[in-house]
Amino acid sequence: MLAALPLTGARLEQRKAPRHVQLPRKQVASRDSLANGTVPWGDDPSQLVKRDGTKWVFMHHVRFKPSRYPYTELDWEKDITEIHAKGVDALALNIGSSQWQRGQVETAYRVAQKLKTNLKIFFSFDFAEMACDLNDLVARVRQFRDHPNQFKINGKVFVSSYSGDCLGNAGWASLKAQTNAYLMPFIWGLEGRFSQWPSLDSWYCWGCAWPQGNHAKNTNDDLYYISQLGSRYATTVSMWMFTHLASKNFYLRGDDWLINSRWEQLVGMRDQLTFIEMLTWNDYGESDYFGPVRGAQPAGTYWADGFPHTAWYDMSEYYIKAFKTGVYPSITQDVIYFWSRPHPAKATASNDPLGRPSGWDWASDFLWAAVFASSPGTVTLKMGSSSQTFNVNAGVTKLKLPTSAGKITVQMVKNGARVIDHTDNSFTFVDNPVRYNYNAYVGSATASILPTPVSSTPISSTPTSSTPTSSTPSAPSPSSTTIDGQVWSYMGCYQDNSAARVLADLFIIDNANTISKCLKTCATRGYSFGGVEYGNECFCSNSLRTGSVQAIETQCSMNCAGNANEKCGAGGRVNVFSRVPSSSSSAGSITVSSTAAPTSTSTGPTPSSTTVSGVVWTYSGCYPDNSSSRTLADGVFLSDTANSVSKCLAVCTSRGYAFGGVEYGKECFCSNAIRAGVKTGLESACSMNCSGNANEKCGASGRINVFSRDPPSTPGLSPGPTIIGFGSRGCVAEGTTGTRRALTGVSNTHKDMTPQMCLALCSSYRYAGLENGNECDYRHRYIYICAIFSLTGSVLLRSLWQRPGKRCDGGCNRGQQLPIAMWRGRVVEVWWYLDHESFRHGLDNLGQPRMPC
Repeated sequence: MLAALPLTGARLEQRKAPRHVQLPRKQVASRDSLANGTVPWGDDPSQLVKRDGTKWVFMHHVRFKPSRYPYTELDWEKDITEIHAKGVDALALNIGSSQWQRGQVETAYRVAQKLKTNLKIFFSFDFAEMACDLNDLVARVRQFRDHPNQFKINGKVFVSSYSGDCLGNAGWASLKAQTNAYLMPFIWGLEGRFSQWPSLDSWYCWGCAWPQGNHAKNTNDDLYYISQLGSRYATTVSMWMFTHLASKNFYLRGDDWLINSRWEQLVGMRDQLTFIEMLTWNDYGESDYFGPVRGAQPAGTYWADGFPHTAWYDMSEYYIKAFKTGVYPSITQDVIYFWSRPHPAKATASNDPLGRPSGWDWASDFLWAAVFASSPGTVTLKMGSSSQTFNVNAGVTKLKLPTSAGKITVQMVKNGARVIDHTDNSFTFVDNPVRYNYNAYVGSATASILPTPVSSTPISSTPTSSTPTSSTPSAPSPSSTTIDGQVWSYMGCYQDNSAARVLADLFIIDNANTISKCLKTCATRGYSFGGVEYGNECFCSNSLRTGSVQAIETQCSMNCAGNANEKCGAGGRVNVFSRVPSSSSSAGSITVSSTAAPTSTSTGPTPSSTTVSGVVWTYSGCYPDNSSSRTLADGVFLSDTANSVSKCLAVCTSRGYAFGGVEYGKECFCSNAIRAGVKTGLESACSMNCSGNANEKCGASGRINVFSRDPPSTPGLSPGPTIIGFGSRGCVAEGTTGTRRALTGVSNTHKDMTPQMCLALCSSYRYAGLENGNECDYRHRYIYICAIFSLTGSVLLRSLWQRPGKRCDGGCNRGQQLPIAMWRGRVVEVWWYLDHESFRHGLDNLGQPRMPC
């Protein structure tokens, strides 16, 4: 979404609303024709007239459709925790009209309350996607206006929007009167006539976050709107903008350290601002995302895969504090933030039918860097064959280096010692891309506390010895502490950042946080390491991140939120404790039947095999997992506060899946395959007790215990999992729209669709059907499935695996599984056809005359 700004040399084709379908453009008056004065409208001007008082920073959060991505309560927990950790005050929840969005809104509010954070939430109604139904808006606002996490200004419910001219001033006034709302919408086309909208308390500029032409971002647009709105003006900050779809294909200039420069501009004019909205947490489709990519990006947006932006959010904490306080915080940790596009602006992609995005020629070919230095030193930037060394002073220094094919390396030297030496192996700049990608890869490197001596002399008149002066700091934390009979040993103060946590499994914000309270939480959840950070943060894990660096003890200097006599880390610093194992302790044990020796028992976190509803499940191991690429991805996901291994596998059994897994204590996953390339990890990493059985282990955060179902023996065929309750009804002629459809209920399109997946998705319906299978390039172009199933209560459907001797290059659906079905007991085949030509000639897949369909 981009604002319709007054024209300042911007190209007209860029001034559209790229987050949505094309919207009617408004005719915008020139600046010369607009009144140049403050308009005293909206709420009591005295309430916000002192602009050097309280400041507020918001984060825009877009919605997720569950059918595209299982955005769960756990995902909300992670988002809310991570957003709040850097100082954001409230979540601007982008919301449309779809019914499923109501459930996501309820989850967001519920999780915010459960986490007991100070992060608030408010609606940002997206009128490019929803109707201007005043009654609906009133009902939505009233639903949460008394919620403890509802953001309010002067006791009034805060309401925002993208677009909203459809309501008119009268509509907004009515919404305000019926809900006691404080209104801050973005509505384009109001330039020169803001005085005709007296119902609005504020107005924010969406498009002011980016330059609207081929130039560096400046404050001209902000100053223009301030001349129109005075103290009522609110604005935005972002870091990038690129999308590459058939419906919208453009790039806005993100060069010239856009994120740093924009923040510096806003801090410089903070006496004229009260609200800043960060754009956005998770709009992966347009590349303006501060948050991690959890697999939720829209279909086809490959440019976000493997292109993290979280370092930009880490860096923004510095500017958020400066905007709120009026003082830039001291830099106590040396960090180099760096970013680059993956190929030259003028490169020609070898296989991209969309062509270059408009605005491609606004991009310049540089590696950009922002150096946060606690003291003077030298910094070297390298990319491929391009390299340059710079002197940097204490503070923030912005650097750039011409791009060159190869990897990025950043180095920092202080007093003759190299304190940063980082090569990013996750990114390579290439000269000849296959597809266009004008998104940015963003990384960071933090200085080690034990520098590496270098033989070369630093850039200074006199070389300085690299031998540090030794000292013994007073310990801010106890050398050991005992909690509920469990001894925890203090390990030290460590460097930490959100992109690579020292303790990565569990993260909690607690405004009454103490060392003992945090470690008790970690012990209760079965973790071996615990840590406290930033006063109110608690981390738990079963291992320290490889390469974790210990910091100076005095840098962990922040009092615990719940005990001013204890130290709980600091910004980017965590006090770490490890649990001392007890000689009498042992892992939880469970008794299970064994396929090798039915009378034997197995002790450990997971059984070697178990029988559920007559089906034998064999334990496969502890696997890594993450929400962006699930290990068990194509089936069911459940969150159950009474979860256990047998309960989860019973669900997977009943729904016909071949694999089941338990994770994070309460999560259950079912699938028909383990994601390709995933390998088992350390068994001890799956250390969290099941929420419904403390004697069993149910994975951990990012770790899943996986079980596979023993297949029955069938000569010549490898049958897939069983789907219970559907019987074949043959092939039915199908229309294309509305009531002409054979099945007029819900539909689901999935690139890995299989019969069992379809039937599982339709388990609550009486009829299910598959058509237009998936593309499979082996001599013929398409495979079509025609099948309608209905409930019979007794017939078992099994899917057939690929017949021996047949090959399908490129993989057809789930590995080698073909979308062909057969019934056991009452044999009814579902015929399928390779391509239109074979279908016309009445041949089936084996070249035999087909059955009528």
